[in-house]
Amino acid sequence: MSSIISSLSDLAKSLVEVVWSLFTTAGELVQKTIQFVLHLFTGAINLFVDFGKGIVDLFGGIVSFLLGNIAILAVLAVGVFAFLQYQRKQGNTVQVGNKKLN
Repeated sequence: MSSIISSLSDLAKSLVEVVWSLFTTAGELVQKTIQFVLHLFTGAINLFVDFGKGIVDLFGGIVSFLLGNIAILAVLAVGVFAFLQYQRKQGNTVQVGNKKLN
């Protein structure tokens, strides 16, 4: 008789454990689904933010490249102008091809 009672007790414990595991599995599934959706939205937002940062960095690099080239060309133009002025003050003829500049 004692073995029947222990068997029924074990059966009841097993059924409770099965039901409990079903609820915990369903709860974990809902939790993981919510986490997935949140990570999906935050990932999409981060994608757009990083894309915007990349575009800003790209335009910043292009602008700095162009400004650097303009600065170099300006320094060269000032140097050529200063050289031509120096040559004129020395009384030398500045000639480009067959054309005199002064």
